[in-house]
Order: sequence, then structure tokens, then C-alpha cells
Amino acid sequence: MGFFEELGENVSEVAKDVTEKAKELGESAKLHTLIKSEELKIQEQYYKLGKRYYSLYCDTADPELLDIIDVISVAQDKIASYKEKLEDK
Repeated sequence: MGFFEELGENVSEVAKDVTEKAKELGESAKLHTLIKSEELKIQEQYYKLGKRYYSLYCDTADPELLDIIDVISVAQDKIASYKEKLEDK
């Protein structure tokens, strides 16, 4: 086998390897994107769950959650105060 034939085969093999690696990386990237999408869905549902729980049970919440509820209540009071100041201007 001549030098150029051997070189051509080596280049062909390298091209196949590169193509396969690119395909694998593309599949990995797609899977990472799908994972992130599902994680964002979960995060959104946790947010909705917490917001709904707060609106339904803030006055009768489990004692273990009172510290979180207090932070939310204080923040809501501050927001209302800030909005009132804005309206006064």
C-alpha cells in the first residue's frame, strides 16, 4: 500500500471518529438541555406550591414553617409601604 493510500485511510478514519464524537456531543448537549428544562418545570411547580400553601395556610401554618412565613409577611408589608410612598410622590 502506498503512502498516499495509507494517508487517505488514516484521514478517513479520523474523519469518522470526529463525526462520531460530534454526534455524541450533540446528543449529550440535547440531554443536558432536556434535563435543565425538566428541572425548571420542577422549580416552577415548587414556587406555585409554596405560593398556594402560603395563601391557603399562612394563618394556620405548621410551626416548622413559621420562620419562612414571617419573612414573606414582613417582605409583603415592606412592599406595600414602598408602593404607598411611590403613590405619594
